[in-house]
Amino acid sequence: MKSKSSLRIAFLASMVFATSASAQTFNQFIVFGPSLLDSGYFKLSGGDLHFTAARAAGASMTPSGGIMNTDILAARFGLTDISQGVSTTGTNYAVSGATISGTNTLPTAGATPNIVQQMSNYLASTGGVSNANALYLLSAGSNTTGNLVQQAGIFTNAVTALRNAGARYILIPNLARGDVLNTTIYQNLASAGVNFIPADQQAMIAAVRANPARFGLLSAAQGPAPIAPATSFAGVIPASSSACQPTTGSYSGYGLYCIPSTTPVAGTAYLTSANALQTNLFSDNLHLSPAGQKIQADYYYSLIVAPSQISFLTESTIQARRGVTLGIQEQIDITQRRATPGFNVWFNGDVSSLKLNNSSPGFPGDPSTPISGTLGGSYTFSNNALIGAAVTLGQFDPTFTSGGGFREQEVAATVFGAVRANSLWANAIMSFGWQKYDVNRVVPLGITFDSNTGKTHGRNFSFAALTGYDFRQEAITHGPVVGIEVQSVGIDAFTETGSFTSLAFSNIGRTSTVLALGYRAAIDYGNWRPFAQVTWNHEFDDTANRTVTASLTSMAAPSYTMPIVQLGRDWASAVVGTTVTIARDWTGLAAFNAQLGQNGTTNYGGRFGINYAFNSALAGLPVKAKY
Repeated sequence: MKSKSSLRIAFLASMVFATSASAQTFNQFIVFGPSLLDSGYFKLSGGDLHFTAARAAGASMTPSGGIMNTDILAARFGLTDISQGVSTTGTNYAVSGATISGTNTLPTAGATPNIVQQMSNYLASTGGVSNANALYLLSAGSNTTGNLVQQAGIFTNAVTALRNAGARYILIPNLARGDVLNTTIYQNLASAGVNFIPADQQAMIAAVRANPARFGLLSAAQGPAPIAPATSFAGVIPASSSACQPTTGSYSGYGLYCIPSTTPVAGTAYLTSANALQTNLFSDNLHLSPAGQKIQADYYYSLIVAPSQISFLTESTIQARRGVTLGIQEQIDITQRRATPGFNVWFNGDVSSLKLNNSSPGFPGDPSTPISGTLGGSYTFSNNALIGAAVTLGQFDPTFTSGGGFREQEVAATVFGAVRANSLWANAIMSFGWQKYDVNRVVPLGITFDSNTGKTHGRNFSFAALTGYDFRQEAITHGPVVGIEVQSVGIDAFTETGSFTSLAFSNIGRTSTVLALGYRAAIDYGNWRPFAQVTWNHEFDDTANRTVTASLTSMAAPSYTMPIVQLGRDWASAVVGTTVTIARDWTGLAAFNAQLGQNGTTNYGGRFGINYAFNSALAGLPVKAKY
């Protein structure tokens, strides 16, 4: 029988393998906290409902509160949010009334786990190993009182232990209370080297309060304080402040037991109006309504996926360059087949359909249509060698499937060369590109959205080499090809402007090294020369450990990193096209290319080109194909 240590090593090894296979995919949703995240720990009946935590005197539990932000967020990634209070297999450990390390503050809670105990219970259930591919959501005890600096230290130690056990994706919102507990926890976690996603709930609530109507709300005020037993119903604050109203004998957080009725009932809370849960930001004096929970979940989601979205800037640049390189290689082939040495000038127009889909469930995709034009020229020597240069202008407008997108404009300078010795041939292309990016990252928030804009610049160095051997059988030429392509993309840091959802992004770097093995063939048919090429491509640069770093702009908080979009490392490429001799000095080009089988990438497009040979005009000779 295996020992516990060997089982733990095996589990860790399996998590490492899963990480390398798909570093972004979340396969579990794990929650620790108080009622702000409790999806039903004290549930008495019905489904996993918001604020079904406690029972007031004589009151039965009802679904008046709606689902939690945790339910909404989990569903965005195809995960479930089941409370430990509902099922022992549930992974939402949050308990209403939980403090960081003390006794539960809810009057009817009984002996329930505090937040540190929740994390301990989870680690005990896994043999002390945190799921490295889980998304963790933690709240630092809105019920905590006493020595807050000490409590912050206790919480930090628990989170650090969770990280040391393997947790990588941890989201920790600040608390609306805005005291030393917030700042100390963030500072402590940064000092401990814990990578976590901070969320500024204070800024979120302030934004809604500044303009409730924008979010479809009639009121963004918190509800009245609990009503003392001696207070009559007539003393209740008017119904405009929150979705639920307290009655005599209520305690703080009375949205926990708010009944779906607008009629006051002794011993319980009741609705302000029939649709109050959708028209008020707060359910009571502490908790957000279902409408507020949706805004909150949308905000959390945006923070998680934003770094991956921004990584599309580098990935789109790399993909767009490949089509341009293919066109230059095709123009080299046309030029080398000329009969005499001299100058050639040519032009290619490229248009593609590029769609990058994040293979991790819940992460947005990025469709676009790159368009570019390349003007080039070369000189062919009598020894079957040529050198040349080209300039490319390109633009495309990728759109994020979650809203917004970015515009990329590029100017690239290219030098290239080629040699041929009978049937053996080779060419090399080196390009330097300068990119300008205009980003508009749209964040849905309930029924509305925020637009976050930013500008930045980038650079792309690329080198591509292709070699092969031609077999000739009358009009048919065919043979194997081997190629390598290296790209290095760098994008400058930039800061978005817009609202509390805006982020600042650090410099982004991405390298790509692709080896291609394939075969090509062409046939001479009068003035036409149809051709085709297929290759199998492998990406040697592992993107699993590459990240994008982001920072909040609404408050001082530690930066956080998330992985870049994960695309497939193996795929096939196919090119079919034809050249045509239009006149003695003019050759036309039309080609279609596609990438096939690359996970997360759909890329196909075409180009037209024209090539003019000065050499044949000067010599007064007709153009004759040499190869």
